[in-house]
Amino acid sequence: MNKFLLILIVLLISCKEEKSFADDIVLSFPKGEKMRIEKFNTDSFDFGSNLVYKGFSKDTIQIKYYQDINWIPVPPAVGQKQQSSFILNQSLLPYFYKQPFQGISSKNVKVTDDLNSENIEIIVKEKDTIPLYKLRNDKVVSFKSYAVFIKNISAKQLKINTDYLRYSSPFIKNKDDKWQKVLNTRYAVNSCIPPAFPSFFTLEPNELFIIAIPYFAGKGQKQFKIKIDSATSKIYKSSINEQIMNSQRKEILE
Repeated sequence: MNKFLLILIVLLISCKEEKSFADDIVLSFPKGEKMRIEKFNTDSFDFGSNLVYKGFSKDTIQIKYYQDINWIPVPPAVGQKQQSSFILNQSLLPYFYKQPFQGISSKNVKVTDDLNSENIEIIVKEKDTIPLYKLRNDKVVSFKSYAVFIKNISAKQLKINTDYLRYSSPFIKNKDDKWQKVLNTRYAVNSCIPPAFPSFFTLEPNELFIIAIPYFAGKGQKQFKIKIDSATSKIYKSSINEQIMNSQRKEILE
């Protein structure tokens, strides 16, 4: 009996998930926040990125989003100043940073580092719901999402393509048993039109960034994972309507 109990305890300990760096970070937002699932392909007029934070670890980080990634302002009319931000209403500042996130432009097509499990770690908190704020028709809307933490675990500065911030979406195991990148929209397709000047951002050793992934509509459970270059997160389960996977503008497989 004692041997049996000992084996059971060892098995329970081995099955327990190891503590990650993300477990020490609290993402703060107002209690009672009203959130809803974002319907597929309804974001054509939405403003706001999915980037919550970039910097070093803190005990508490307020949920707030960058307006856009590599935002290019509309040229000013004659006699007017250049607009530096689309947020001019102070009431929006609790939800969005005042300035967009600007990457570093480069004429060098291959300027970024190859990312893998030895230089970045990806932690997914798929069971912890956070709000994803968007500006829609001049009103702030809040969608149910979960946080993904990406940390530089190497000893050197990393240069990362800003596309990973603009098109943050998971790979999902499809009906053909293949990993397929699935977006909650048909309006954007990453790598559809390569930019004239690829841009990147830097991530120092131990620095991290946090992005929000919206939950999909639907009840069918699928296997998900987040992938950046060769680095992948754990495989986790979440819900999605099969029709969303079949309605992608472009099939992107691993």
